[in-house]
Amino acid sequence: MLLHRVHHQILRSHHLFSDLNDEQLEQLIATSQLQNLDKGDNLFHQGEPAHSFYFVISGAVKVYRLTPDGQEKVFEVIGNRQTFAEAMMLMDTPNYVASAQAVCPTQVYRFSNRTYMELLRSNPQLPFALLGTLCIRLHRRINEIETLSLKNVTHRVVRYLLTQLTRHGDADNRFELPMAKQLVAGHLSIQPETFSRVLRRLVDEGIIEQQGRVIHVLDPLRLEQFE
Repeated sequence: MLLHRVHHQILRSHHLFSDLNDEQLEQLIATSQLQNLDKGDNLFHQGEPAHSFYFVISGAVKVYRLTPDGQEKVFEVIGNRQTFAEAMMLMDTPNYVASAQAVCPTQVYRFSNRTYMELLRSNPQLPFALLGTLCIRLHRRINEIETLSLKNVTHRVVRYLLTQLTRHGDADNRFELPMAKQLVAGHLSIQPETFSRVLRRLVDEGIIEQQGRVIHVLDPLRLEQFE
């Protein structure tokens, strides 16, 4: 019962659920499934029917597609208290346009698209909340497209590190990469060895220190101005 209340509080911290009253939230949870995943477990594959969307309680999930030559392109890594696949509810296609896989031990809620759509129709505030999250993601994708198409490799890596520092850095300017370096490289559309080479340059310049996936930014200003 305590866990149930904790999950209620966590869900209400997200704007897709914050406007639900207690009865509506219970209605949504009643048709949901709490899933415990191991690293490498798949939630869905590209092309499968999109009947559900997801909320990450803990852990992380990568959303990716495979290119025609079999290469994996990571679009996003979804972390704690984030949703994903909710856009499928409003798309014309009934199938998932990407695949999703846990990158570490992960706990997620799987929600019914049909139930949430019924709640949308009965609560006029919910469509605006959903529109807000989709606009945020669209803005992020536009920025990523600009970075990937117009900037060089070093700039992509530096922009990525600065974004992680802003979002997840502690008081000492330390943060942990949210996924393995190989996945970060795929997300940035560069080779893993290229990503490692740029990190090594930053270490050699005395701008960062690296220990495994933990990055310590020694000079944020120099990092921001680095090429």
